[in-house]
Amino acid sequence: MDIQTVFPFYEAVRMIFVILDIFFLGFFIFIIIKAWKFVPDFAKISAPEKIYTLGNVVLQERWESIIGRSNINSMESTRLAILDADNMIDELLNRMGVQGGNITERLENLSPDDFSSLSSLWSAHKIRNRIVHEPDFTIAHEDAQKVIADYGSFLKEIGVIEQK
Repeated sequence: MDIQTVFPFYEAVRMIFVILDIFFLGFFIFIIIKAWKFVPDFAKISAPEKIYTLGNVVLQERWESIIGRSNINSMESTRLAILDADNMIDELLNRMGVQGGNITERLENLSPDDFSSLSSLWSAHKIRNRIVHEPDFTIAHEDAQKVIADYGSFLKEIGVIEQK
């Protein structure tokens, strides 16, 4: 017995299923292409940004670099060391959550009761401001070392650098 005799519309139904198969295959390929942009690209995913905590080795190394630059008996390297130390303090205060848009505002939001070295930090920051805003400002090497020491005393107090 032939399938045509049992089911007279066999060829028509078969063509409909072939067309449906082609349609669904095309639809499946279309969906895969559209969804491909949502597949995570593991090569593009980088490690999360490292958040440096107080006492981190990287901060200690950065501070030692600042000390090294301040020890060079050059006016320019000493000035840059002071600017970098001030910038480091600003970044740390920001990471600590001290409110303010810049270091001056952040220092204003600190209390001398919280940090015993706050007054010396203010003095160091004022020298930094003179370096930035007064082009002919010069500072003796010994005075610059005192400014760096003032930044260092604050860093020691908050636990960023080791007590020596």
